[in-house]
Amino acid sequence: MSRSLSLTSAPLASALKRAIDNRKKELIPTFELTQGGPSGPDICSNDFLSLTNDPVLRQIYLDKLADSPRVFGVAGSRLLGGNAAAHVEFENRMAEFFDAPAALQFTSGYDANVAFWHSVPQEGDVIVLDELVHASSRDGMAISRAKKSLYLFSHNSPSSFEAMVLRALEEHPSILEGRSTLFVAVEATYSMDGDFAPLPDIVRIVEQHVPKESAHIMVDEAHSTGVFGPQGRGIVHMLGLQDSIHTVLHTFGKARALTGAVILTSPILRQYIINYARPFIYTTAPPISLVCGLHASFDYLEGPVGDKRRMELRRLAKYFRNALEEAFKHIPPNLLSLQKRPLPNGYPAEVISPVMPILTGYPVQLADFLNSFGYAVTGIAYPAVPKGEGRVRLSVHALNTEEELDTVLARLKQWATMMQTTGLQVQPSSRIQSRL
Repeated sequence: MSRSLSLTSAPLASALKRAIDNRKKELIPTFELTQGGPSGPDICSNDFLSLTNDPVLRQIYLDKLADSPRVFGVAGSRLLGGNAAAHVEFENRMAEFFDAPAALQFTSGYDANVAFWHSVPQEGDVIVLDELVHASSRDGMAISRAKKSLYLFSHNSPSSFEAMVLRALEEHPSILEGRSTLFVAVEATYSMDGDFAPLPDIVRIVEQHVPKESAHIMVDEAHSTGVFGPQGRGIVHMLGLQDSIHTVLHTFGKARALTGAVILTSPILRQYIINYARPFIYTTAPPISLVCGLHASFDYLEGPVGDKRRMELRRLAKYFRNALEEAFKHIPPNLLSLQKRPLPNGYPAEVISPVMPILTGYPVQLADFLNSFGYAVTGIAYPAVPKGEGRVRLSVHALNTEEELDTVLARLKQWATMMQTTGLQVQPSSRIQSRL
């Protein structure tokens, strides 16, 4: 390797090292990614339906590759020679499957969110967003025309949401006059907390206060697609709200075992994003091999396997949640605790999230302990979550076994006992106490 690539100027190297050292000093996980992670049972990835190593899906995929006239990349962006018939065919399938007017494929959920939020809101528009929306949405908003008109509401709070809507309407009368748009940004399921957006209340409040022509609700289904709703169509469909939500994002890197995303929206908005969204315009189009894999995944999950996996995932999530709640009754909450996650109004009682964040004052130490037993978990601390809300994020998968989950629970209890015995525990922060 060229010395010019391996060497970094002294001032820059010093600044970068200070930044890394500061993270370590604050016990923020710091990564190098020079080797693969532990290889124990998967209790932390987003492979909710256990598809990434499914031999049947693998064969369906290989068969589609064998039948495809081309499988590699298209060597260009969609706007510069890379718009293949396979892309259009897949987008048409997505629009039909999700009962949407139009669909647009992206190489990642991050790119899709940045593309939408940086380009679609116009001068004079406002965005009312949950304080915990994904970084990709926030990054898009930060460079949008509406970046100075962001109204954050308390996480999953309908009352706070309504207050922010009313404040935005008061400060921007052009919305009520039909000259500007009020955008809403929420996630159907939140990745770090595993809880659900109060979508029925959000729709009700918007319809009550905002003129129909001036409202635009955007729902990110990244952690709910494939897992909830008929044939995995997501929470918007599960709740029957597809006619009240204007734009929906589905990603393919979690329950669907691949990568990429699709935005479901109106034809005019699709056309606008194609022509104005820089992450779409300047990104090489997805390779045909990925499109083949996505067709394979959808084919597989639209059959009986999809319903069977979703049912088993729900059963195991309930089993594990109940076991955690019972065990943590006897453990100091600054060591191990769960958030209370009441279902929002309008959700079926049987809905349960497979994401199980274990709150702890010692996320790095707990993660290191579990890593030693082969679990590829990560201690999640600030800035990925608010200060004082450190956690190890666990997630249940459809093909986990009860024995695997019981073993994880035993390790958690073993770590808590060790911490109490050695006297390492401290009082939890007031922020942790407030969440218990």
